Amino acid sequence: MTVASEMILTVETVPHYLQEHWTEIEQGLFASSSSAGNTAVRAAAAAAPAASSFDQIHVTTIQGGNVNYAFCIHLPPELGAGKTVFLKQAPEFVAIFGPDGFPLTSDRMQLEMDYYQEAKKILGTEATQYLPNIYHFDKKKMVVIMEFLDGYEMLDHVLVAAVPNPDTYGQETVMAQALGNIVGTIHATTHSSQITPAQRDAYTQHYTNRALRDVQLEFVFTKAYQEATEAQRTGLTMSADFLAEIAVLKHQYNGDDPECGYVVSHGDFHPGSVMVDMTTGSTKLIDPEFTIYGPAGLDMGSLLHGYCLGAIHQAYSNNPGAATKNINCAEKVWESYKTSLIAHGLTSAQILHQIEIETVGFTLAEVCRTALEFAGGRKWLQFDDPSIKSKAKIASLQFVSKCMVQRHTGGIALMFQQLKESIVFCHPTFQPHH
Repeated sequence: MTVASEMILTVETVPHYLQEHWTEIEQGLFASSSSAGNTAVRAAAAAAPAASSFDQIHVTTIQGGNVNYAFCIHLPPELGAGKTVFLKQAPEFVAIFGPDGFPLTSDRMQLEMDYYQEAKKILGTEATQYLPNIYHFDKKKMVVIMEFLDGYEMLDHVLVAAVPNPDTYGQETVMAQALGNIVGTIHATTHSSQITPAQRDAYTQHYTNRALRDVQLEFVFTKAYQEATEAQRTGLTMSADFLAEIAVLKHQYNGDDPECGYVVSHGDFHPGSVMVDMTTGSTKLIDPEFTIYGPAGLDMGSLLHGYCLGAIHQAYSNNPGAATKNINCAEKVWESYKTSLIAHGLTSAQILHQIEIETVGFTLAEVCRTALEFAGGRKWLQFDDPSIKSKAKIASLQFVSKCMVQRHTGGIALMFQQLKESIVFCHPTFQPHH
């Protein structure tokens, strides 16, 4: 389905869109409401809302996304019991570049909905705990309206918080364990070794996601290594062996490695795709539009790279305790993930080892391109002092260099050990603890 330019919503046109589709939207709001809130929703639904009610809708643009248009919508009391909802629209291009920039297909929004449905089916009763409520999906205009996660913040913000809150450390451990469990459950259930060839072929075809896969192949696995300057590469040993490892990861991501096991993957599971409520420990997965049937290590690597960079960032922010906390949480993510894989039937030592090596590789690739400054405006390693920024980037690239080729023998234990040594190097008197 093609989303023409005249279909693109704005702050001004969103209220009219809601009015046009209110019957379907209201049904979604009602269906997802808890029993405690049903009375208010039923009262609102008893009569058709007046047209003037839609004039009271307050819409603001959500900044920070690159690919889609996004809005926060505050509904008046007579509409949806005054809920706040989130609207996202997928254009035929990367939103940040505009219509004349990088072209895409808006069908990615359908795949996002499909991922949510697949994850919901697999997670069962846990789905509402970890996935946002979807109220409305418009396939013609590629618009989705879902729960606005009020009180939540992105996990990447937590990992680099300028003043870490020690009172939330326990919550962060709980969230880390939950993330490992969720992803492990989805991966084990859909792993190519655990399903029939027909199921594997169906997943492969349905989750090809060629357009967004090509975006990742270009921006994640190619540009950083071709275009980084010598100054940007300071600290990185870009040897032939290193580049061969990047080539392996690229082939695995593209589905070209016949030895690689594949799973239904979120596809862009960095900490900016995880929303957390630090008061309750609640965790939600969002934005799976890059979903593919791909290597299991991709999701874990995308997630763990944020913990690794968060640790280095905190070390160079003179917060060694927060740095160690991030490392400890990263270890909890991995432990929980591996436990979940085994609990859901993925017990082959060979396959588990393969996933571990993939995870380390994808973790390091994301650390590398971020440190090379090819990952957009992520919060990692952003310092006002250019000297500190340079040291943190060099430390990150040295960390990558020490682990990428050696990952096949050292595995994830090597990666965590080298990460801890990076913190000790920055704070010689500080001893990482578990």
